[in-house]
Amino acid sequence: MLKNYFKTAFRYFWNNRAFSAINIVGLTIGICVCFFALLYVKFELNHDSYNKQASNIYRLVTDVKTPLGINYESTPAPIAPAIETAFPEIKSAARVFMDDMIVGSNPDNSSKEEIAYADPLVFSIFTWPLLRGDAKHLFDAPYNVVLTASAAKKYFGNADPVGQTMIINGQQKAAVTGVMKDIPYNSHLRVSMLFSMSTLVQPGSSWSTDWKRFGFYTYLLLKPGANPDGLSAKLPAFVKANFDQSQLKYTLSLEPLSKVYLYGKPRGHRTGSSESGSISNIYIFSVIAVFVLFIACFNFINLTTAFSMKRAKEIGVRKVLGASKKQLVVQFFLDAVFICMMAFGAALVLAALLLPMFNQLSGTIIATGIFENWGYIAGLFIISIMVGILSGIYPALFLSGFKPVKSLKGQFSAGNGSLLLRKSLVVAQFAISIILIISTVIVYTQLDFMQNQQLGFKKSHRLVIDYQFDSRINEHPDVAKQLLTTIPGVNSASLSSSVPGTANDRFVTFIDDKQNLQQQVQAEAYYVDGDFLNQYGIKVIVGRGIAKQFATDDKAMLINEAMVKKMGFANADEAIGKRFKQFKADGTIVGVVKDFHFHSSMELVQPMVIRPINGFFTCLTLDVNSSNIQQTISAVEKQWKQIAPGLPFVYFFEDEAYNNQYISQLRFGRLFVCFSVLAILISCLGLLGLSAFSTAQRKKEIGIRKILGASAASITVLLSRDLVRLIIVALLVASPLSWWVMHRWLQTFAYRINISLWVFVFSGSAALVIALLTISFQSVKAAIVNPVKSLRGN
Repeated sequence: MLKNYFKTAFRYFWNNRAFSAINIVGLTIGICVCFFALLYVKFELNHDSYNKQASNIYRLVTDVKTPLGINYESTPAPIAPAIETAFPEIKSAARVFMDDMIVGSNPDNSSKEEIAYADPLVFSIFTWPLLRGDAKHLFDAPYNVVLTASAAKKYFGNADPVGQTMIINGQQKAAVTGVMKDIPYNSHLRVSMLFSMSTLVQPGSSWSTDWKRFGFYTYLLLKPGANPDGLSAKLPAFVKANFDQSQLKYTLSLEPLSKVYLYGKPRGHRTGSSESGSISNIYIFSVIAVFVLFIACFNFINLTTAFSMKRAKEIGVRKVLGASKKQLVVQFFLDAVFICMMAFGAALVLAALLLPMFNQLSGTIIATGIFENWGYIAGLFIISIMVGILSGIYPALFLSGFKPVKSLKGQFSAGNGSLLLRKSLVVAQFAISIILIISTVIVYTQLDFMQNQQLGFKKSHRLVIDYQFDSRINEHPDVAKQLLTTIPGVNSASLSSSVPGTANDRFVTFIDDKQNLQQQVQAEAYYVDGDFLNQYGIKVIVGRGIAKQFATDDKAMLINEAMVKKMGFANADEAIGKRFKQFKADGTIVGVVKDFHFHSSMELVQPMVIRPINGFFTCLTLDVNSSNIQQTISAVEKQWKQIAPGLPFVYFFEDEAYNNQYISQLRFGRLFVCFSVLAILISCLGLLGLSAFSTAQRKKEIGIRKILGASAASITVLLSRDLVRLIIVALLVASPLSWWVMHRWLQTFAYRINISLWVFVFSGSAALVIALLTISFQSVKAAIVNPVKSLRGN
């Protein structure tokens, strides 16, 4: 009997190939998209979970309350050894300082790498398995370095790098003491190599004793059973004993490692490869996964219940031949489940084929194989079975109960309930499709706005050479600039500590307020020469800029409009002449520059100070305007080897560096659009199937109308009219929901677009056009067919 059930199910599938294909393709795409969306959500939520002791690892952070607001900082260097000694709950404490370097095993393979300085105890806190080297002696001396497996392969090939030497910034040598496994992609800290902390912080140095110099991430491993809340309650006393609270109020708090990536605030002045995620994006992709699966599943149910009406005569014949209701019920359920299982199998094959493309689209390795996530596969399998059962309920329970005589005579009707159900599902599907269209338009409009808004500086045609503070450049800056600007195609040159779009330093600065009382400010700092402002087109709105002969201008400082506002000045003019103190130097504010976006426009422009201090320069910017850019770069590289022999020529273009800040958002946008398009495609497949069914049901009505004089155009309008009504209802449902969701998403951006009415008009029109194009083939085909054939049922 079971064999006969499967045989009948396959025959049903084969005899209704078009309907079955539409159902299988729609459900296959839906399951596949849902699977990928779940993989993405799991990857983001599981950041840092690879650490075996993750539940006991916390990041220590500092909030500094000033009269001008709260600064969100990391921690100072001396805090790790002090806090480990002070509290028995702490098993280990380790510091990590993010940075970048020009490294190589020889001068010919040098490149810029994201690195970190770290204490030896990081290996007892994080699960970073060591592949080569002595775990007890990795960081015995300054300039000891542990490479990741990828970095070891890159610089040493298949040779054992332990005991070999790396060249740092073309001059300094570092000893390779170990090789570790690559840090997993779902880690908020991801670098290619770790240097001993003593490379940066020497005992007795200002770094090791200064409790107000931030920039170090401090991670604590608590002992099993230790109470983090109890430890947090003890931190105020520790702060009071170690921090000078006379002017500023310092607060230490613990961030669970599991929440650092999605919920932790960006902290520190050089964040390097310390990444942060977006919980709102997680919510959005979770909703998309539910939406797509909803559309696919109810699309399947809708089509199955609609096309089941065609089986009424088959039911009558089978009941006349002796089939029981129980047998018919089992057959209907089996038919639906059979098609669902075909879709599920096809979805797994499709997911396996598309996984490399999905990884590339997401910009990371989300998964290396689909069977790494058996839980999701099992869940989607169960959902597929449930969809088959739900779609089989109507024909199994309703059609199986038809009287044979009525079935054979065609005296049956789907009933108003069935029609209402199908219309409701169509409205729900298109409401979701319209929400996705509206959301897609808003997402891309916001991303375009971020990339093309007025930034307050020029970023095109700027070639930036990172020379890592090399003294040969900083001691003879004018010579280097003069030699490079003689190259054809190079119009100007400037030196600076950073350029927009890259990490820069934050330093404590004291500035007089309106009452001439000095206020301490943790400010973003740019150190530039006399050509930088002009070259980047940064406007001085009040006062003057940096003098070309900056050696005589070392007591001058410029601030931006954000600093003017933070200090409480009524206007920029009030700031001119105010005294400042930074490090051991003091002077006066000589000018105010217009705000420019030196970081991503996702965040507000922060208060900034600009000063001409030569020793802080590390970026040399060339204004390059050439018809043969590669030839110009080659000429610059040749000249560079004469200026700084042995220093690798590492460069980037300013516009690329700035746009790299938006990579994660652009990837989010691409994934969002792909999932949305596929969801709309599934809706269209369902609509295509329903329009074919509806047209077939009204074949004789169409024939009669044509005989009575109806034109092809009027019949096409007739067949499309109900659909237009449903889409209008869907638009009314979708518009407020999509506005609410996108309004909340836009709040994560400091600078954002306004949601305009045209977005809803465009999206509704697009949905209508897509739907009409989908059903137009069936409508026009039915409208132009010979009415005699329609009435004969041919």
